[in-house]
Amino acid sequence: MQAILAIMVAMVLVVLTLVDADSWHAPWLWIATVGMGLATVLALATRKAVGPTLRFIVPTLDLIALAALIADPQAPRIVAILAVMPAFWLGVTARTRGIALVGAASAVLLAVMAMRIADSSGVTLTANAVGVVLVPIALVATAWFASNYTRTIERQQLAILHREREKLAIAKQSQADANLLDAIFETARVGLALLDPEGRVVRVNSTLADHPGLAGTTVAEALGDLRFLELESRRPIPEAETPFVRAASGEAFDNVICWIHRPGLEPVAATISSRPLLLDGDFRGSITSVDDVTNYMRMVEDRDDFVALVSHELRTPLTSITGFLELALDEEVPASLRGWLQIVQRNADRLRALVEDLLIVGEMSRGDVHLATRRLDLRALAVEAVATLEHRADRRGVALTLADGPAIEVDADERRITQVIENLISNGIKYTRDAGSVHVRVEVDGADARLVVVDDGAGVMPTEAARVFERFYRSSSARASGVQGAGLGLWICRMIIDQHGGSIDFASEVGRGSTATFSLPLAV
Repeated sequence: MQAILAIMVAMVLVVLTLVDADSWHAPWLWIATVGMGLATVLALATRKAVGPTLRFIVPTLDLIALAALIADPQAPRIVAILAVMPAFWLGVTARTRGIALVGAASAVLLAVMAMRIADSSGVTLTANAVGVVLVPIALVATAWFASNYTRTIERQQLAILHREREKLAIAKQSQADANLLDAIFETARVGLALLDPEGRVVRVNSTLADHPGLAGTTVAEALGDLRFLELESRRPIPEAETPFVRAASGEAFDNVICWIHRPGLEPVAATISSRPLLLDGDFRGSITSVDDVTNYMRMVEDRDDFVALVSHELRTPLTSITGFLELALDEEVPASLRGWLQIVQRNADRLRALVEDLLIVGEMSRGDVHLATRRLDLRALAVEAVATLEHRADRRGVALTLADGPAIEVDADERRITQVIENLISNGIKYTRDAGSVHVRVEVDGADARLVVVDDGAGVMPTEAARVFERFYRSSSARASGVQGAGLGLWICRMIIDQHGGSIDFASEVGRGSTATFSLPLAV
């Protein structure tokens, strides 16, 4: 900008020289030439590193040069407009001080131009008078605008710089978080798989890289010739219910335990959990964990085998004990001895029932249960079970009732289903309050036959009700009741109903009682 101003002033000086060479006899043109030349040399010599002082001196010298030029009688007053350039520069570089200096320079220019008004007439007088008013105002306004514009630009630049720094900090934090997640992902002791929204396996960690439960890049390939088997029954899990398919659909689930079997390899037991990855509510994939628990399940199987072996060895002596107890009770014995023998008989019966349950557990755990199914009347089985357990209900003052209704036929194993019915009714009698009630009903529900047992006992908490079908689990209210039990009855019921392709459910409300229900497909 300084070079442009110098060229324009030089052109004015050339024109003045051509018009009237005697103008150089006065000092004004020399002052203008020296001032403009010095300002230009300073500006060009320090254009790469202009300090605050030079930024202030150069436009000041320009204003002095222009004031001297205007002071020359031969110079046209229009030259004063060139002062806009140093005024703008002062506003940019010196801000408030620059505006003050421009104001002072404007006052000098006003005085110089005012002295020329007296020598003017006509149109020249009018032009000079207008110039005296407008030029100082224009210079100050230019400096003020430049100062405020510069402040605005600097604020915007600072805001941009602040945002860039924030973006850089966020980027660094994001990178640090990504590195941390990568480290966690790769060093996790459980297998981790990342699935995209289409169900493709996009990444697995080193723990899962060689896991037999994962192969390929899509769910279809990952499933391939794999079979997912239920933990206890070893029955195949339907494809739509397999963990990887559920994870690919965005379902969240925890600790699904199953067997993973690939032909030619040993089955692997795994605990699988999954969580969907959501961004602004949109499904972006899922993260699935696979924890190999084969060793644990093998130990459980060994335990079950040991329990089954011990139970089998106990069955024969228990049979002898109960048989001889029955013979002894048939004889004439003193009343006190009879009472003792009856106590022994009750406990022997309880122990024998426990041994039978443990043997059933072993059979079901090994998948050795074979059903002898035939056409049965479910209501008739309920009638027999109620008749069998009625004396037990009478001893506690519990009202045991069965709703009337027509015959309802199912295809089932009579012994196993009778065991389920008696177990549910027996639980209702054991855990209801004294002088309470247990109500049984058999009904048709769509394509299923349903048996319902309702009691008005103490009930259990919802969190415990969800676990009553687990093996060896007893609720806190069951333990507090003092009723003996191993926590196997409902588990056995669930396994039997599952073997029949039915469903079983348990609902309870603390202080209101419980409802146990199972359903079997109607005979066709």
